[in-house]
Amino acid sequence: MVQHVKLARERRRRKSRIKAGIFFLGLLCIITGGILTLKNTAENEPLSTVDTPIESQYQALTPSTKIISEGEQSIPPEKINDSLNATSYDDELLAEDDEVDQVDLSDKLPEDAQSAVDDLLDAIDQAKRITDQFSYTVVRGDKLNDVLEMSGLEDETSKKLIASYPELKNLKPGQQLYWILNNENELEYLNWLVSEKEERIYELNDTGKFARQILEKKSIWKKDVLQGEIKGSLHMSLRNLGLNNRQINQLSTALQWQVNVAKLSKGDNFAVLVTREYLDNKLTGQGNVDAIHIMTNGKSYYAIQADNGRYYNRQGETIGKGFARIPLQRQARISSPFNPARRHPVTGRVRPHKGVDFAVPVGTPVILPADGIVEKVAYQAGGAGRYIVVRHSREYQTIYMHLSKPLVKAGQSVKRGERIALTGNTGISTGAHLHYEFHINGRAVNPMTVKLPGTNSGMADKERKNFLVKAKSAEKLLKF
Repeated sequence: MVQHVKLARERRRRKSRIKAGIFFLGLLCIITGGILTLKNTAENEPLSTVDTPIESQYQALTPSTKIISEGEQSIPPEKINDSLNATSYDDELLAEDDEVDQVDLSDKLPEDAQSAVDDLLDAIDQAKRITDQFSYTVVRGDKLNDVLEMSGLEDETSKKLIASYPELKNLKPGQQLYWILNNENELEYLNWLVSEKEERIYELNDTGKFARQILEKKSIWKKDVLQGEIKGSLHMSLRNLGLNNRQINQLSTALQWQVNVAKLSKGDNFAVLVTREYLDNKLTGQGNVDAIHIMTNGKSYYAIQADNGRYYNRQGETIGKGFARIPLQRQARISSPFNPARRHPVTGRVRPHKGVDFAVPVGTPVILPADGIVEKVAYQAGGAGRYIVVRHSREYQTIYMHLSKPLVKAGQSVKRGERIALTGNTGISTGAHLHYEFHINGRAVNPMTVKLPGTNSGMADKERKNFLVKAKSAEKLLKF
């Protein structure tokens, strides 16, 4: 017995020594990494800096001006000042801005409405989210390529799926899609909730083809009314009532044009009508947000889903704002299209073109395609030149590069059709043009093909009449 005790003690000591060794080894790696980083910084630090006259910041790249990006060769001389094919290869906005005017429009928790515990839980929850997961509720007129394009996927993906599974051509309003991209930004998994009784899963296999699985569901669906008041963030308050991330995202999207959920305060009331799936009296995670009512600062906001899949206010009026297709007063020639697989003309490396280049003379007015708030006005000499970022809602953001002159400031509210800048040829550019990007949930999509929000969102008379009956019933259920 004593011998066994001695052996057990020896094992514990050995484990303690191993743990201590691992700890000190990790600490040594951290210290070494810090020293190497400081050394790197010191080696790359310029010996002196010279203030550049403001005029030189607006000069176009000419054969006598040689700017070479790290790891790249310069743009060949024959490509410079080429107005027919005007473009640029340094539009990633990865470099530091030489000048910047910016406001933070990200979703923040109210400082006076969040306890330390809620802060920690919310941070953990946000960190666990996978950025390459997407969900969407189909609305009338949607096609598969419209939906997948919201995550930056091109038409080839939907064509490949439909060629193998033609049923995907028949999406119906109210159906839900959930999909995941792999590390190569390719579609890896697609879940299609066809009805309350059927679910279809399409998964990419090792052969590069999609395998389908059809699930006949034996669950039941119930309508639930969830009520509460904001304690901390809306997201955490909804999670505490049992809604998952997909349903919260659906709800936030429905509200985005009416309420900034980040500015909701402690004590604001909300009520949600949700249809959820139960299996053996347990929630499966599948569900649909039918309607929501939020009261803040004594004012009520409603978002109610119609049979066409879209959300409207109580009067059946469209909530979403419409977008113009291009940010110019008239159509202009496209000198370089959206192309995620574009290659650099010298190195041959893939340098994605995440926007569309319009060949227009310097000084052409840039027109805002939809209401928004200017998030950033900045300048990058070694890349995008003078550029502007505009936030239109929680989901939508537009970016304008190589401008000659901004006409707005960060934090300014701007209406659709107003001028925000004049086009130019600043930064690294082969000729005068406007580089225009359209982002959905932080991902660049093709501005010329993406299904724009607010288009074809009206209801016919009969459909609107049915909606008003539904809205009245929802309003009664969502009273505080």
